[in-house]
Amino acid sequence: ATGRFEALPADAVIAAAGHSADDVYDALDRAGAALEAKPVAVGFRVEHPQAAINGLAYGDLAARVVTGNARTDRANRLAHGDGAPGPALPVAAYRLAADDVGGSGRGCYSFCMCPGGQIVPALTAPDLMVVNGMSYSRRHSLFANAALVVTVGADDAVLDQSDGPRRVLEFQRRLERRAAILGGGDHVCPVQRLPDFV
Repeated sequence: ATGRFEALPADAVIAAAGHSADDVYDALDRAGAALEAKPVAVGFRVEHPQAAINGLAYGDLAARVVTGNARTDRANRLAHGDGAPGPALPVAAYRLAADDVGGSGRGCYSFCMCPGGQIVPALTAPDLMVVNGMSYSRRHSLFANAALVVTVGADDAVLDQSDGPRRVLEFQRRLERRAAILGGGDHVCPVQRLPDFV
């Protein structure tokens, strides 16, 4: 940064700052810019043993999955045996999607499936809880994870319309604050077994 500012005249400007750029939205609002709510997807991360995903995807061939990590490969062999003859297979991934869950018009889908990875913190403020997922380059973790999300439209009934054009962002922040409280604070993510959630 040079510390210099330069005015660039334009008939229109689109600021696509992302969902965590509250400071940008605040500055634009103070400057009198027209803000518009946009749809978003919200949900949670689900984590599973990678060996289980390998078995679901490859069936009898799951024993061919080899990562080069002794612990992960041992877990896969324990789950699926010593292997069928043939070339090694990569760790398995998946994608799930439904466009109209229960006739609600709401979509539900997996997003950012991370085979052989882990769930990581992605919070932007101390009173919020946000997580993301990542895969190791060798996909050699014992675990896989994916986001399971639902769509929330700009005029969705779950939104407080009195929040105006920031209604989607305010809904998201309320979820993130609630998650931080449920985790007990100190950047601890709340955890629940998937069968208990379903």
